Amino acid sequence: MKDTFARRLVNARKIRCMSQRDLVARMEGKVSSSAIEKYEKALMMPSSDVLIMLARVLGFRMDYFYRPFTVAIDAEGFEFRKQASLGAKKVESIKHMVMSEIEKYLEVEGILGIQPRFTLDYRNVSVECEEDAMALAMRLRKDWSIGLDGITSVIELLESNGVKIIEVEADAKFSGTCNKAGEIPVIVINKQMSAERKRMTIFHELGHLLMHFAQGVDEEKMCTVFASEVLIPKEKFVDILGESRHDISLVELQVVQREYGISVDALMAKAAQLNVITRRRYQSYFKKKNALPQFKTAVEKSLVDDEHTNRFERLVYRALASEMISTSKAASLLNCSVEEVRENLNLL
Repeated sequence: MKDTFARRLVNARKIRCMSQRDLVARMEGKVSSSAIEKYEKALMMPSSDVLIMLARVLGFRMDYFYRPFTVAIDAEGFEFRKQASLGAKKVESIKHMVMSEIEKYLEVEGILGIQPRFTLDYRNVSVECEEDAMALAMRLRKDWSIGLDGITSVIELLESNGVKIIEVEADAKFSGTCNKAGEIPVIVINKQMSAERKRMTIFHELGHLLMHFAQGVDEEKMCTVFASEVLIPKEKFVDILGESRHDISLVELQVVQREYGISVDALMAKAAQLNVITRRRYQSYFKKKNALPQFKTAVEKSLVDDEHTNRFERLVYRALASEMISTSKAASLLNCSVEEVRENLNLL
């Protein structure tokens, strides 16, 4: 019990971006630094009144600190490739937050007897150029029977195919990361992003999980090309906008934005990548955007309904409605009160 409590306390503290000193300060003199250190080294357990305050300060139910660890996930497997400015505390917070969510996710799937399956494996293909990334994007559409139309819900599509999507409240500097829990792919995205950016980020991270890259290849660029092609295939893009354009109207791009859930910036990048517009024309677009605030606001406006993951919550209530878990267990998994669970249950 001491070991479990110690690990849970460390995780909770890191999720809240607190140092031991920060936690002591928030405890208003109820506990010393040496006591916190002993708790985290499993040398001592807190009294009941200290535990109650720890739970309140850290924002977790008390039973969280005694919940056994059921899943092993390598925190170092999460790469923060473009978020170096986040800072070590923020990175650790996101890592531990995700590990906690995945652990609960897999636990409730186990209770329901759900065996997550992810069958895609493109590691036999070495991605050397943009054409390779685009070919794998089309292979994905074929494997998942998507056709060439716009994807209504990217999150729902991936979750129905065995990918775990975790949304976190994070700094705007963070967009996404990915990892695997055993053989289960996990994609983490910033909950605050626009729907268009979420959709692009999810497929970008999926590209990192799926593709094998030849030595020296710009992986970030290839994953962006992959994501763009999954969202709107070249065939449809050229069919809608033409093979060669000098100017493209914002109205045209906004129609495509709504139908395919991809931003105007990403559409202009794709137009340049496919040589529908020249590189010079693409650069002039960004110059105009940076020079004219009103134009920048217009092209960056989100026109797509927001997407959120709710599968985990649905599974918890399914297990509760099926009497496979108690109301208290459901509250523990959802980190909310028993009263809130009862209010939301509404059995029919």
